[in-house]
Amino acid sequence: MARKSISVTHEEKSVKFPEFSSDDPLVYELFSKLSSDEYENSFNAMLHIGALALMEDRIQHLIDSAEKEIYPQLERFKLMFNRGKAEFAQTAQKKGEKAEVNIVDLLDEFASSNGWTDTIEQSGKIKGNLDGNKVGDVLATIEITPSDDAPTEHTVIGIEVKFDKSVSLGDPEKMNVETGDSKDKGFKASTQKTAWSQLLETKANRDSPFSIMVFDANLLSADMRKNVEDVAYLPGIPGFVVVIDSQAGDYSNLKLVYKIARDMAIYHSRGELDVEGQVIELIVKRLLHYLGDAKKISNKIQKHTKDTVKMNTEIQNLLIHAVQHAEYSEAFLKRYLSTKKLTSVDFAEFYFAHPVAEKLRESNKSEKEFAKELMKD
Repeated sequence: MARKSISVTHEEKSVKFPEFSSDDPLVYELFSKLSSDEYENSFNAMLHIGALALMEDRIQHLIDSAEKEIYPQLERFKLMFNRGKAEFAQTAQKKGEKAEVNIVDLLDEFASSNGWTDTIEQSGKIKGNLDGNKVGDVLATIEITPSDDAPTEHTVIGIEVKFDKSVSLGDPEKMNVETGDSKDKGFKASTQKTAWSQLLETKANRDSPFSIMVFDANLLSADMRKNVEDVAYLPGIPGFVVVIDSQAGDYSNLKLVYKIARDMAIYHSRGELDVEGQVIELIVKRLLHYLGDAKKISNKIQKHTKDTVKMNTEIQNLLIHAVQHAEYSEAFLKRYLSTKKLTSVDFAEFYFAHPVAEKLRESNKSEKEFAKELMKD
């Protein structure tokens, strides 16, 4: 039974204990070994430790009760996490095969959402043009709308998926051709694999005018990480190197590149791509640059959630910047692919992104004024 003389003063946040004696053997053993000047501190410590012990017991009871309902959910989540982690820790081949399936589904949905009739399929087990060579894991077959009564034509884009840290970029200027052993790949080659070699093989094996090679951001060699940030266009092939993040489910770079490669493949198939590679390279790089700005928007939202005015200003600027430049660059690319003509003035104006840059400068001024007004409010 609690002592009635013990009282709690809420205003002072204190507890008053009257004088009392205890015959508890543990209490006696503790104090019998102390000097009298240690009694007060030891008594306070004993109360504090005892209170902690009682509270711990109550907390443990709460945990035990909650565990019965929460634990099964946590276990399911843990199993899902471990399964995903285990899948990513598999061999490069297994990771690549899983990625191929995801990429087929992704591009199929992407094509449908754009109203395209593209056929996307796994082709790693399908024989290609080169004897014994199955390079080109995913094949996109694009139907070209015929003119007049001409038969329907098709073009293809070969996609190689390579989740392998051992693969380097393989720039011809730096590539050591003596690396690896001799190997018949349907042509005289070696066992050495690089992004360049795989893109060239895909192009030849799948008869694709433009090939794409996909890497995972978490499985990049030091050389690839140094030379390719998100996307690289290699005009000498021509082809694209794309970096995705499969663990985060981010395939946005691949969607972007597929759209560009698709347009270029169609013009090529029509025999309308008799253009200078350097011009295409500049336009594609600029297009990739500005469309890539849209990815910064989510980062800005995370960084400036507490600063609404600044967040609004920067996000609006990024949206305007990304959309207008992307539309301008894509329109310029299509115009060039169609006309195959580009004056020196056109080329210079494209570099400075005129006239869209002028619109953006005016937009930036109005956005800054808008931000100032919000700050005043």
